[in-house]
Amino acid sequence: MERVLVTGATGLIGLEVVRELTARGIHARALVRRPTRAGLLHGLDVEPVQGDLTRPASLRRAVEGMDTVIHLAARATMEPVERLRPTIVDGTRSLVEAAVDEGVAQVVYASSLLAHGSAPPSAPIDAGTPTDPQVGYGVAKVEAEAVLDETTRGSGTEVATIRLPHVYGPGDLLFSRMRSGLLVTPGLGGNLYAHLHIEDAARLLVEVAQQRWVGASATADDRPATWRDFFGVVGAHFARFRHLRVPAPIARLGAAVLDALDPRSRPTVLTPDAVVGWNLAQPVAPGLIWDDLGVRPRYGTIESGVPAALDGSLLFRWRHPVDDPT
Repeated sequence: MERVLVTGATGLIGLEVVRELTARGIHARALVRRPTRAGLLHGLDVEPVQGDLTRPASLRRAVEGMDTVIHLAARATMEPVERLRPTIVDGTRSLVEAAVDEGVAQVVYASSLLAHGSAPPSAPIDAGTPTDPQVGYGVAKVEAEAVLDETTRGSGTEVATIRLPHVYGPGDLLFSRMRSGLLVTPGLGGNLYAHLHIEDAARLLVEVAQQRWVGASATADDRPATWRDFFGVVGAHFARFRHLRVPAPIARLGAAVLDALDPRSRPTVLTPDAVVGWNLAQPVAPGLIWDDLGVRPRYGTIESGVPAALDGSLLFRWRHPVDDPT
């Protein structure tokens, strides 16, 4: 792996992936849709290229000469699947068709744990758990996974599909909201969920690419934790943190009313699907993909990862795309 295209390179995870690649001395080309966000790449030894998942010609130019594509770009919001398909499904098809035509060796696809439904603690999600999406974002990701398999079949281009859990760190929308003084979440937070620090998410994606891991699997850190536990760790380290939990039925009703009053074209996080997704129980079996690669997360639990994320947030002024109207 000598030359890597990163789509979604100015997003939360994509930016960290670019940092990880350049730190390893790997040539990174960064697909940038909005020129106003290209400044986030300043200071990194990266090759920016203008492109958009809805513009196939720009994608063909972006994959020229690349060995690997790490695909993160998408409309990453909890909206109805009809709003998500143009980027997540159709855009993925255009990108992968271009990659296959160019002879790219591997596509590493950042899918989502939301491709699965709820799972009990006694039977956490593992590599054999079937997909069962309960929200539009998960449906779109499963459709995109199918597009990847269909488009690359018999082509020589290999695919690694990594179903990422809740990825947190400096720039995470949750941490941005927490710094503002008050975080409002839907549900009482007792559901068990899988988490992963952003540095570990980026390391995993790059390791998958370097080691040419092939397959499809969920992944996470070493131990699932409830949202109540997650924010308990935040509160133990951040004195200004205030948290309001809204019961899920009330939150779902409020989100439905807002959605009916304001059918949005701009990405948003205040949706009925967001309430459903937040309240799923999604523990993941430890070691998935990590064991195959022979590496371990730097932050194996939220007890070590959350304080590190808070420390990183002190000087980090990245703006989440949902909050960036440019």
